[in-house]
Amino acid sequence: MRKIKTGSMLCQIREQKKISQKKLCAGVCSVATLSKYECGERTPDGLLFFFFMQRMGMAPDDFAVMLSDEEFQYYKWKEAIFTAIQSGEWATVEELFHSMEAENRDCNSKIQNQFYFYVSAVYAEKIEKNQKKAVQFLEKAVRETVPDFLESRLTEYQLSTMEIGLMAIYFYKGGQQNFIESNEIYRNQYSLLSYVREEIYDKREASRLIPGIACILLKCCGNQMNVWERLAIEEEAVRLLKENRKMYHLPEILRFYVRDLAETDAEKAGVYEKQYQAFLEVYQDTGYGTCFQPEQIFDSQEQVYLLDEYMRSYRDISGMTQEQVSDGICAPETYSRLETGKRKPHPKQREAIVERLEIGWGYFRGDLETTDYKVFELLNQYREEAAKNRWKEAEIYANELKSKMDMESINNRQYMGMIENHIAYATGRISAEEICRRDRELLELSITEERLEKTEMYYFSHIEIILHIHIANVLCDMGKTKEAIGFLERVLKKTEKSAVGIEYWWNGMNAVVFNLANMRSDMGDYVTSLKDMKDFTGKCMRMYDGRFLACAIGEIAFDLEHLNKTNQKVSKRLLEQAFYLTDFYEMSGQHNNIQKYYKEHYDKEKEWYGN
Repeated sequence: MRKIKTGSMLCQIREQKKISQKKLCAGVCSVATLSKYECGERTPDGLLFFFFMQRMGMAPDDFAVMLSDEEFQYYKWKEAIFTAIQSGEWATVEELFHSMEAENRDCNSKIQNQFYFYVSAVYAEKIEKNQKKAVQFLEKAVRETVPDFLESRLTEYQLSTMEIGLMAIYFYKGGQQNFIESNEIYRNQYSLLSYVREEIYDKREASRLIPGIACILLKCCGNQMNVWERLAIEEEAVRLLKENRKMYHLPEILRFYVRDLAETDAEKAGVYEKQYQAFLEVYQDTGYGTCFQPEQIFDSQEQVYLLDEYMRSYRDISGMTQEQVSDGICAPETYSRLETGKRKPHPKQREAIVERLEIGWGYFRGDLETTDYKVFELLNQYREEAAKNRWKEAEIYANELKSKMDMESINNRQYMGMIENHIAYATGRISAEEICRRDRELLELSITEERLEKTEMYYFSHIEIILHIHIANVLCDMGKTKEAIGFLERVLKKTEKSAVGIEYWWNGMNAVVFNLANMRSDMGDYVTSLKDMKDFTGKCMRMYDGRFLACAIGEIAFDLEHLNKTNQKVSKRLLEQAFYLTDFYEMSGQHNNIQKYYKEHYDKEKEWYGN
């Protein structure tokens, strides 16, 4: 199978987007070093790879990187800090801050320094209560990769979303302490907004940045704008959050939006006021703060795999011994240390091992195997149309997508086959039995029951996970819920022994966890379903996933009610939350089902909106 190299991917996307080497690598490495990455002489570490991708306007969770165990320890530490900051656990932040301050030799030092200065700023503000010191650390963080950001125009740089986030936080915190005048904040935040609109093509990344920048503008410079100017910013932020079903800065942006709508459209303000109150309740129920958290603008959600685990899994599946895999590559003892994560392979060793084990993909993993970023744009357009059930338009994008891809790739054949099957099923061209048969055939292109039995742990590709979900859901449609549960359980069973949590594989695994809990509830196992859903809501909050959060709250209400009739008061309140959340995200199917159930079991005269 074809393996896409890191370097060729960086080079082709950079050239397609007409970005110079100098702009792409400025502040983190030399042009000569980037050239070595692009021609394959060297391989960038995970941090640097994600940084380059973000500078080219792409979402880091479009790709998954295989890491050494040493690299992964740094990622775990970083993720733990992000989680503690998001939930306001400052004692945990302090403990983590002091636990691992030394540089990790396997990761880019510039990017590490930037993150360290950022955490130092959080520490100074939240723990030392030294606001001036916090702003100074934020400036250091930005200058680590954009040394003259206060003197130059943004168009002179190719900025990553992380750098944009840091700049936004710097101006906000500086304004709070009167170190920066409101006029300067206004000018710079608008420049950042314009940059995101023009340079960050991925809407998921834009949905993280624009609502945060909008909140900063509204909090610091709202009195410099009239109500219509504020509404334009608020509506853009709300639209992005709705389209991408995210929750970045959601309570605060809705608070501003409701306030300004009250001056211009009282009826619409009444609708959003109810939705705002529902989100406030959800945040409070789950223990998250509802005030504006600028730190959310500087966050990261990468997908990563552990190379040593992946090697073990594929060797088990192949039936080869360590001696057979290592023959001609390294000593069996060396290979053993590589497979246990005690040692990192040299680039040539890594390449040879991947080749011998027939690992079908290289350094990154997205939905598709491609070096053409335009394919990702088409994929996003297809998803938007499919989400709205506009299948005629979706099929047009699907056909164009297929024409631009290498269909010799098993992953690409699986993905396009799945899309074609889904369109055919959604439009009534094929039956449930037929789509189930076709999707099973696609899945067997890369994985069979026999292969799975040979390994305790298996890294499912993104498309393999999605195919499992599709098949399981169709089985449910056919009344085979028990079989569907078993089909999804094996995905979790084969991944639970990995050191990498599902937060790193959220796109795909979120649907596995939710659907499995939902199916267990349908089978009457309300206790297990309730436990799984409560754990799941915490993960949804961490991942800012509004779509699955809304569904999970509705399922929790249903499980509670069936477990004990005394829970009806709580269930009723949760159903109301789910009603407003699904309405906000325009999830019409789920929304209508909740409303129907509520009317039948609680209050058919319920007044949902208005006074």
